Amino acid sequence: MRGRWGIFILLCLILCCTGSAVSAATADSSCRECHSGAAADLDRGIKGDFMLCTDCHGIKHTGPNTGTPGVPTPKTCAECHEEEVALFYEGKHYWAIDAMETVPTYQKMPQEVTDKGCVVCHKVGQKWDDGSRGRCDSCHTRHVFSAAEASTPESCGTCHTGDHPQYEIWANSKHGMLYNMEGGAERAPGCIDCHDGHRVVTAWGFLGLRPGEREDEEWLAARNKVQQALEIMGPGLAPHVTRQSYAEWQALREEMIVRCTECHAESYVREDLAKSDALLREADLMMANVVTVADMLYDQHLIDEQSRFMIYRDGTAHRFATFMGGFHNSALYSWDKGYLGLTSKMLALRDRAMAAKKAQIVQIAVIAALVLVVSLIVSFIYLHKRNKKEKKTELQQTAAD
Repeated sequence: MRGRWGIFILLCLILCCTGSAVSAATADSSCRECHSGAAADLDRGIKGDFMLCTDCHGIKHTGPNTGTPGVPTPKTCAECHEEEVALFYEGKHYWAIDAMETVPTYQKMPQEVTDKGCVVCHKVGQKWDDGSRGRCDSCHTRHVFSAAEASTPESCGTCHTGDHPQYEIWANSKHGMLYNMEGGAERAPGCIDCHDGHRVVTAWGFLGLRPGEREDEEWLAARNKVQQALEIMGPGLAPHVTRQSYAEWQALREEMIVRCTECHAESYVREDLAKSDALLREADLMMANVVTVADMLYDQHLIDEQSRFMIYRDGTAHRFATFMGGFHNSALYSWDKGYLGLTSKMLALRDRAMAAKKAQIVQIAVIAALVLVVSLIVSFIYLHKRNKKEKKTELQQTAAD
């Protein structure tokens, strides 16, 4: 008797599973009728060989006027890619939304602008209602979800451009030139060869800052000025944007050296990275001068807060280009678009300050001259009236005699 019940229960389970599979397959077939483009992309990738639309989107939406399809989150992806999601959570992209929201201009700009100018890239750190963070399709575009595609430098170039132009810097370096000349990364590294695929953390970080435990006094003072400007601008307040200790910085530097020595001699790698460290120091010293002059103009009410912000921003863009160009070995960015641009900014700012100072001196001189003229006129009038009064008194005295 027990054997029959066991067979009956087993048959029921098989029927339920088969029914669910048929239902899911039917739903998937229904999806393809309306979403042929997405279905074609899914079939192009390897996931199309073993996954259905319902695996990520659920079965609430089965056609027009039915329920809303589920949106997959990193929690959904982690069901199969637990390690990759965990590594992403350790990296800087996890904090992308927080970094964006610390910038005052983001809060002040129209949403129509920020949606297409900021969020389109920073959504890589999107926060979801289920507690997860990230947008895997920022790099693994839907519905192909290709690891190979996300591994190409061109994939990173969508966002790492503009005033933080890592992609352009890499493309102008010898690594980038070789990659483009030879049509791939066989001889030259792409972005993820040096920066990982999901974790993406480097020693100096995005802002080129670290705890000042090993800097000389001049560099440390300049670094504090640079950090002050970055905090006023917003990025300096972003979470996890700098390393917490020199030891953490050193550990990440050693990780990078290990990667570089896959192609280069260790002595060359250490020497070249030290040169880039020194270049960053010079960029910090020059940027500190920019901040000092901008603050002076602001304190003397010669520029407003927005003008000072834009001076900080332009200077920071040149500073980024300088040290990023150095670490990627792009002379165009470390020099022309970097240090030369930063120096030119400083000279223009200095000339502006000198012109403002001259104008202030002229203004003071004009005011002094006007005061002098007024004083002379008043003195003349006073003396004239006094002389007139004295003569009148003399005449009266003569008449009385």
